[in-house]
Amino acid sequence: METRRVTVEIKPDQTYSVSEAARYLGIHRCTIYVYLLLPHHPLPFIQVPGKVKIRFLGSDLIAFKAVGLPKRGRKIRGDRE
Repeated sequence: METRRVTVEIKPDQTYSVSEAARYLGIHRCTIYVYLLLPHHPLPFIQVPGKVKIRFLGSDLIAFKAVGLPKRGRKIRGDRE
């Protein structure tokens, strides 16, 4: 089975949805919400007035990806940090 990698072009002056941001960062939509709450470097967002929608500035997404995505996932048994 062949895996396709979709390249998403982000323009710094536009805003993007949760799904578009997740596609650009190469993560699941649910992980975006975890990144909003990171204590040391949260992903900046804009809340649309009068709605519960979240949008992201393209420049923020580019900067967040350049810094490097936080390492997440399961810990190996016996691996202590």
